[in-house]
Amino acid sequence: MNPSPRFDRADWLRLFFYLIGGCGFTFALFWVALNTFLEPKLVSETALRTSRSVGLVELALQLVPPEKLPQGVIVNRSWQGPEGEVRSLDAFDRKVQLLMQSQYQVTRQIQRDQRPFVDSWGGMWVRLETFHTPPIWLYQPERLSTSSAWFLPLLRSAALFMGLAIGTILFLKQCVETPFNKVFSKLPDGLPAPLPLLPEQGISPLRVLSLRINRLLERLNNVAAERRAFLRGIVHDLAGPQTRIGLHLELMSDSLADSHQDALQAMTSDMRQLEAITQQLALLAERDQPVVSVQQLALDDLCTRLATSYGGQSIDCKVPRLLVRLDASGLERSLCNLIDNALDHGQPPVEIDAWTKKATLVLQVKDQGRAPSKANLLTMPTKSPAYDRQRRRHRGLGLAIVERFCRDHQGSLTVLPSDQGFIVQMHLLATQEGPVVL
Repeated sequence: MNPSPRFDRADWLRLFFYLIGGCGFTFALFWVALNTFLEPKLVSETALRTSRSVGLVELALQLVPPEKLPQGVIVNRSWQGPEGEVRSLDAFDRKVQLLMQSQYQVTRQIQRDQRPFVDSWGGMWVRLETFHTPPIWLYQPERLSTSSAWFLPLLRSAALFMGLAIGTILFLKQCVETPFNKVFSKLPDGLPAPLPLLPEQGISPLRVLSLRINRLLERLNNVAAERRAFLRGIVHDLAGPQTRIGLHLELMSDSLADSHQDALQAMTSDMRQLEAITQQLALLAERDQPVVSVQQLALDDLCTRLATSYGGQSIDCKVPRLLVRLDASGLERSLCNLIDNALDHGQPPVEIDAWTKKATLVLQVKDQGRAPSKANLLTMPTKSPAYDRQRRRHRGLGLAIVERFCRDHQGSLTVLPSDQGFIVQMHLLATQEGPVVL
């Protein structure tokens, strides 16, 4: 069953926690701001209003009984206070009491109004100094001022909406934007092989999108792998008949009469075209191979191990101790192609050598095949069939793979004829990718 591209339970739960966290953060922030900046003003204003109210009511009680006080003045007559037992004051009430004593010289006993509140905002009871018995307690509602009574409700609403906004923004940032950026950064630019899969993270719709894209990428990778295998099979099947036909043409060139030489040259030209087409197919099969994986390795160990794998074949490894950074699998494959080419078309022993030349690493494979001398090559017409046959004798399809390896390392492949055989050199430049000689 395909997953639904909607928010799942985990997404809704994650969003809920982000909203709760945002609200908790804003309320904590406002609480700190109130206690740091607003509380001193609240204490000062409360102490001033309470001191004034106490002075006015005590003055009025000297003239009229408590029952005749103006409407809105709340009093209560009790020995222990309206709230019964004396309870310890909180930090805010203690600050108000101390400020009344120090600044307004009003020393009175205070009780905090307990639930159920006389006023919806709460308040405090202040014991008055009068001749009445039992003592009279004056109720002082807790107000900021007559013009700012709306402040706290608005503050709570602002904290709530700001917390929801912060939680939503963080949710979108962490669960939507960041996973989307990861997906976009992982999307392949062009068609590298194999195509990298995308991270399946974030909210459910994004995970579903990444999952479907990954399935498409996997299909493309499988198709590309099948295409490469198919092309390699075709190249392999074509190489054998072409080699045999080339050998027959070389044998026929010495036995045919002069009248048939033109037809032989035409057949040879057609054979070259077929070889070129086959070589293009080989390059096409190798074109979308994975990106070169550069790693550090000991060149002498790799070449010695490779030479040993040929068993009884005569391979002389003269590679010095060099630590390099390059594609190990690509180098091993290239050297195998060169050694196989040397053993197929030349005479053993096959010599493998390496050295550094300024910023270049040179790898050389030399066989002892019966190659024409330099003088013959220089005097031989460059367009003659004999010259072409000598130049193509060591140029099998495997050299195309070696040339690609050299290009991947910013280098080149060189084939040098010598008196004793053929020399193939790989010149690899010391670039940031490799093969930096250590």
